[in-house]
This record gives sequence, structure tokens and C-alpha cells, in this order.
Amino acid sequence: MLRLLAVSGLALAMSNAAPASAAISLSLFSSGYVQPVFATGLGNTVYVAEQGGRIVAVNRSTKVQTTFFTVPNIESGGEKGLLGLAFDPAYKSNGRFFVSVTTRVNGQLVSEIRRYTDPAIKVEAASVLLRVNQPYDNHNGGWIGFGADKNLYIALGDGGSANDPQNNAQNKASLLGKILRINVASDAFPADPNRNYTIPATNPFGTEVFAYGLRNPFRASIDRTTGDLWIGDVGQGRYEEVNRIAGGTSGQNFGWRPLEGTLPTPGVGDAIPPGTVAPVSGYDHSVGQSITGGYVYRGGRMTELAGRYVFGDFVAGKLFSIALDGSGFSEFTAAASPFGGGNWSSFAEDASRGLYVIGYDGRIFAVNGTRPVAAALPSSASLAAVPEPASWALLIAGFGMVGAAMRRRARPGAPAAS
Repeated sequence: MLRLLAVSGLALAMSNAAPASAAISLSLFSSGYVQPVFATGLGNTVYVAEQGGRIVAVNRSTKVQTTFFTVPNIESGGEKGLLGLAFDPAYKSNGRFFVSVTTRVNGQLVSEIRRYTDPAIKVEAASVLLRVNQPYDNHNGGWIGFGADKNLYIALGDGGSANDPQNNAQNKASLLGKILRINVASDAFPADPNRNYTIPATNPFGTEVFAYGLRNPFRASIDRTTGDLWIGDVGQGRYEEVNRIAGGTSGQNFGWRPLEGTLPTPGVGDAIPPGTVAPVSGYDHSVGQSITGGYVYRGGRMTELAGRYVFGDFVAGKLFSIALDGSGFSEFTAAASPFGGGNWSSFAEDASRGLYVIGYDGRIFAVNGTRPVAAALPSSASLAAVPEPASWALLIAGFGMVGAAMRRRARPGAPAAS
């Protein structure tokens, strides 16, 4: 039975009612990728980011794939690699695009936000905008995206291990366990090679930090109609969270590590900070074990999904949707034949607001709508380590305890960056 999480101060409203069931209608959009973890749309093109560093451009009409760029000097494997991609709002004139990656600097694992330029538009040297040390190999987050304010939003996990041992998520002086917001159009720190940006004057704490108290915000998105920022925060032992930052607000504390959902985290014992914001929705580990954040559907074609947030679970291979207030949780317990379930590593939105779901096995599906059904979604045959489900799920996957067997280097044979 699903137990719904809903915002009510610090209380978590629980329901013993099973979620509504439906089948989501999928069609195969494109396939043949190597561990795709993100995609985004620009014009008639969908750009697919592979964990090993390659960015593939797919023509929406012809489905022809070409290598757009290969990001050099990254460390990939487990929860590491090329994790995020965003195009500058002025890309057509300045050719700039941004990536979120992990790499090693003098042996230290770091998360980097880098800027590259499409040489077909403008020739410009690459640069590192932001570099953050990672104490452990997991919980790297990695999503990046531009808001209507033209600032870049960045999701970073708490640094890894269990129970956030360095308490990064609650420490506003740390950039880990946070949503960050920076202005990439100028540089307020010319003497610091690891800070090539300006902090927006409206950031709530006068720093890069926009919101905090997150464990592993693996996938997020910005609703292009309302400006709301939606976050899928991967849980530890009990709950998977959907968090929402309403457009025009900031400074939220989502409670990790003292809280998982709104329940005290076992073995931590920290005082609960006042004003902690509860998830808008979520589910326990009888339903799924590793949330993959999605998008609010704003296309005009699927009326039954209009204005609903569509997301999924990487381990369980399930797809869900909720209303904007967190109500009406629907579980898509069967997918249109013959595709079945999958390790859903991300969702994507194209320039026309079409919705896609990305399988870590290399397939990308277009979402075409829903229909009522009673059948159960087939379980996925292959579990993997991205984006770090609970440790017991990693054991099932054959990856051992959290952080173990996650040190593979970048995919061999990847072409050099152009």
C-alpha cells in the first residue's frame, strides 16, 4: 500500500489507499545510447547526455543521431560522469552550453560545472565555472537548468556515505546537499579559478545557496509555465521525496539529515530545524527505492496529463504522476506493449514541450498519454547503481555497500572532444 506524503506544516499525511492505476502509452523515440542519463530539447533537436561523456544530437523528425560533443577529462561509473546538460538562453548567438560532471583534481573527486562553446556558432575557450570537492563517490546530484530569470540552477547531493556524516545538507556554508543559483553572464571572482560567476542579489543567504536540506537531488526541472522548481530527492532507507519550490520563493530547508520525509532519521538524533518544509508527495520503499525526478507536462496533446508532474523510480521501473498540490497520486503499473518497465534514469522535455522518459539501457521513449489498466508493470531485469538507491537495493544490484565498486573510469573508446 502506498503511504502518501503531503505538506502540512511538519506533519506528513499518510494514506493507506493504493494509488490509482493506469497504463502509460509509450512509443520508442530513439535507441542505441550508452547509459543515457539526461536529455533536453532545442529547436528540432533532442540532445542526449551519456554518462561516459558523449552528447548525441537527435533530429526529432528523421531520428538521425550525430555526436554533438564529447566532454573530456571526466570520471564516470556508479554515480559519476556526465550528469547534467543545459544550453544558454542565448545559445543561438553565443553558442554556449554547460555541463555538470565529476572528475579528479590532484586525486580529489570534484563536481564541476563547465562551459563549452559550439564552434559552429562562436569560438571561445572552455572554462570551469564552479568546482566543489566531493568527500565520497556517491550523492553527486548533477542536474543543471536555466530558469526564466536566466540564472543557472544546480543540484548537488550531500557528499555521500550514509546519514550525511559531515552534515553538509544543513550547513549553509557548504554547497553540498543544496540547490544553487548563479549568474553565468559575469564573473565576480576574477582571482578565483573555481568561481567564474556572479551571485544573484536575490539569493536568500547572500551566497550561491538557493535551497538546502537535500540528500541526493538526482533530477529536477523548472515548470516553464509557473516557474516552480520540482526536485526528486533520492531517499536513504524509507522514503523517496518529491519537493517543490514555488516560483518566486527561495530559502527552503527540506530537512535532510535530521529528517527523511518528515520522520526523524534513525541514528542521527539531530534537533529538527524550525520551518522545515515537508515533501509535496512521495512514497515508501514498498513502492520504489530510487526516485527519478521528472517534469510538469505542459504540452497540449495529452489532456489527461495536463498540469501533472510526471516522474518515476529507477529501481522499480515504475512511472507516476501527481497533481500540482501533490494530490491524485497515480501509478502507471503497466506500460504499453512491448516496452515493459525499465531503469528510468531521467525524463526530458523537448522544445515543443513533448515529454520523454529515458531508460538507462539506451532507449528513449516518447510519452503519448495514459489509459486505465489493471495489469502490473513487469519488473526491470537489470538494476544498476545510478542514482544510488538504498544500500540494500545496491546489494541486490550486485554493487555492494554504498560507494563500493563505483570507481570505473570514463567509458573506453570515447572520441575526443572537438
